[in-house]
Amino acid sequence: MSEEWEDLFPLVSIRKLVREISDHNPLLLATGEEGREAPKPREFRFDLSWIKDERFLPLVGKIWARGVFSKDPIDVLNIKLKRFKTYFKGWGSDKF
Repeated sequence: MSEEWEDLFPLVSIRKLVREISDHNPLLLATGEEGREAPKPREFRFDLSWIKDERFLPLVGKIWARGVFSKDPIDVLNIKLKRFKTYFKGWGSDKF
């Protein structure tokens, strides 16, 4: 954003959201006039230290083995990755 733009709209903020399926990240533009901003969702970040935990690989296998009701391989992959993300988001934050 330019300084002129920021002078015209001082309360505006823009934030990158977590992408779900697309290879593009959606952007959230907040005008700042609502009185509060939308809560920031925690982004998923894979931590290499998880691999050292003896519980990690069995959990991955269990999540990955669950059935998916789709014949499209891309849908199957996306659903399995979303399950992985949902389960492991924040996993191990108390340990690592």
